[in-house]
Amino acid sequence: AVALYSKMGIERGDKEGRMRAVLRNFEFFDAPYIAFIGMNPNFGTTVAIDVGMWAQTLMLTMVAFGLHSCPMGTMRNYPDMVRDAFDIQDGTKILFGISFGYEDPAVPANETRTTRDSISTNIVFKSA
Repeated sequence: AVALYSKMGIERGDKEGRMRAVLRNFEFFDAPYIAFIGMNPNFGTTVAIDVGMWAQTLMLTMVAFGLHSCPMGTMRNYPDMVRDAFDIQDGTKILFGISFGYEDPAVPANETRTTRDSISTNIVFKSA
């Protein structure tokens, strides 16, 4: 969040700026398209994990076709609003949204790149 907010010109103590950044979720970051990812509410955590892996593959496929995307977990906090606004009436449990379209290089937030720890820091491989 620090790197992203920095690109957006929001300082650490700027609560109003941070709230504006959060509210951008509800504007879908100006992306032309939004997908809401959900599942049958009778399914549990295991299916939610499967859905998350599927969504990651979807987002990687979008990149292969020149599109960019932004997963938005905050949508799960307002499922009734999402259902009402987009006429989702089948009781689907909203997990998250994905806004997507062509990247706008003029938006400073789109320049945000963060470093990652090495695989050896995060994963321990054991032989069977």
